[in-house]
Amino acid sequence: MRNLKIGTKILAIILLVSLFSLFFISVVSYTQMLNLTRYSTDANTQLGINSSERSKAALQKQAEEYIVKIAKEQALKSDAILSNVQEKITSLSEYMTAIYKNENNFKGKNVPMVSDTVMGVVSAKYMLAPGILRTPDIDQELSLISNAEYMFAPIFKNNNIFNNIYLGTNTGISYRYSKSNEYNANYDPRARDWYKSAMINEGKSIWIDTYLDAFGSICVTNAKTFYDENGQPRGVLAADITLKSMQDDIISMKIGETGYAFLLDNKGNIIAHPKYNEINTKPLESGTGDYLQAIKDIVTHPEGLTTAHIDDKLCYIAYSQLPTTKWSLAVVVEVDEIIKPAVETKKQIDEYTAQTQGYITKTLREVLIVLVIVLAVSAMVILVFSYLLSKTITNPIKVLLSKVVKIGEGDLDTQIDDRGKDEIAELAKAFNKMTIDLKTYIRNISKITAEKERIGAELAFATKIQASMLPCIFPPFPDREEFEIYATMLPAKEVGGDFYDFFLMDDDHLAVVIADVSGKGVPAALFMVITKTLIKNSMHGKTPKEVFETVNQQLCENNEASMFVTAFMGIFEISTGEFTYVNAGHNPPLIKKANGDFEWLSIKPGFVLAGMEDMSYSQDKIILGQDDIIYMYTDGVTEAVNRNNDLFSNEKLLRDSNKYKDCSLNELLRNIKSEIDEFADGAEQADDITMLALKIKQGRTNYGH
Repeated sequence: MRNLKIGTKILAIILLVSLFSLFFISVVSYTQMLNLTRYSTDANTQLGINSSERSKAALQKQAEEYIVKIAKEQALKSDAILSNVQEKITSLSEYMTAIYKNENNFKGKNVPMVSDTVMGVVSAKYMLAPGILRTPDIDQELSLISNAEYMFAPIFKNNNIFNNIYLGTNTGISYRYSKSNEYNANYDPRARDWYKSAMINEGKSIWIDTYLDAFGSICVTNAKTFYDENGQPRGVLAADITLKSMQDDIISMKIGETGYAFLLDNKGNIIAHPKYNEINTKPLESGTGDYLQAIKDIVTHPEGLTTAHIDDKLCYIAYSQLPTTKWSLAVVVEVDEIIKPAVETKKQIDEYTAQTQGYITKTLREVLIVLVIVLAVSAMVILVFSYLLSKTITNPIKVLLSKVVKIGEGDLDTQIDDRGKDEIAELAKAFNKMTIDLKTYIRNISKITAEKERIGAELAFATKIQASMLPCIFPPFPDREEFEIYATMLPAKEVGGDFYDFFLMDDDHLAVVIADVSGKGVPAALFMVITKTLIKNSMHGKTPKEVFETVNQQLCENNEASMFVTAFMGIFEISTGEFTYVNAGHNPPLIKKANGDFEWLSIKPGFVLAGMEDMSYSQDKIILGQDDIIYMYTDGVTEAVNRNNDLFSNEKLLRDSNKYKDCSLNELLRNIKSEIDEFADGAEQADDITMLALKIKQGRTNYGH
């Protein structure tokens, strides 16, 4: 086969595969068709039975999972409502504590008695416990409590679930904010369960389960104590949620035709139920059978699904616990309603299975006849088309091969006939496109290479220009023996945004500046030039803070690029050793006193330059003595990273500075840069690295703030 041409190989392979396939299919089909009919009939029958049973089980399981999901979602929704109530009561309790702790800061107003208010109109009102008389102390406390309305009113207005927000004090005052003006002459808040429970659980938010309040309403209550300036409890703040509110906002959901929800406390008592007045609300005390067991399951488990008979009907009960109150929300749906779709689906599948069984038997007989005819015709057709197909494939390949040889020899103007839609034509189009792309690519490479060389030359020239703008000759003042100064700047790109500067303002004043412009590259370099020029031009006759205030205003003008600069500047008075400095959001310098270690220079915080107009800056002073050193740097030092993205950090800079504290300024900066390189371990430099060090060589030996 290796020495045969492609056309001959294709023809031989097609003939051998086709004839063998025809023979094999004919034998297998003949022997298996008879068995297939019997097997398919049995298999289809069994498949229908299995499918209907599994479908019923799957639909039933899906329905069960659905009501469990509904229970969980409704429990979370209900918990959110109750949690919101608890948060509001906690906020009001803290507000009342603030009022009692700051009595002199609040001006009260008159509060009407309950009998003086209109039923159905929301208002604040008060009652006094039996035996409590209106005294100056009571009146003063009522006036203080009247300030509660400023918090009660918006919370009551925006939370429809509240029926009543109120408080009771240990002096017998009852203050409430509600629509009701019901009056109970024997009402003493201190005797109510909500007051007692809150006082026992001092400082905690407590819930009182469903009960009949002093005015005849079924409700639940959330309460919490509040305190005076001495930390002593002065009363309890509470809010009622009526049974109707719980039914409307918490268990109002409707599931199908028979489903409903109800709420239980952690003792198994029913708190809210669509038929609360018609049912036994304490099922653990008098319940029986599987319903009693279901209630026990709900109380003892955080969530789950169980079944029980309710009104002689078997029902699913899905339940989930509310995290805030540890109550449980249960969803009840009759089992017959849940499995009804599954039963109907099973019936439909059984009917369809019977129909399919008859259709398969009929179709298999017809397929057997057609197969015999198709096999006979196919054998003849394959023989003819095999020969034609081999020629169709090989002829274009021969032409394509000859053209490809020319392209390989460098003739990129050669074009291949790409008419047609088959793979050969697509291959020819690909070769034609390749020759065009090669010519275009060669032209573009030449152009890009020339452009890169031009840009590289310009950036190299820009680097030299930027470097020439910074003082780069050391020592810069060889005739001045009072001080020594050294600085370096290594940009992250060809040009950078960091800069340093130092110059003698007169014979007795040396100015030093270090700054970092936001961003990198050419924009930062341009902004750096502007900033450096403005600072130097603003120095004459101004203090450091005045210089920064002036430069900040100038930089903010037309700063459409929203760039900013962090900067540190100091003026050293040579005759006195006084160093006056100002900071604009820059890293704090390190200072080493004679015979001491490097430590952080105390600086007052200041906003960056060009960040906001009309900024004010603060300056500070320090006396520098002989052998004192100030080391300034940009964040490219402390924020240098290694291959693991770990920062060089302020702590490491301080350690390394003290490691080389006795070196010359040149060696100090060079050694710190070596530490940075060793730490980076080959990681790319992400930011400009700029350092400047000033050492006092002749001056006072004692200094202080």
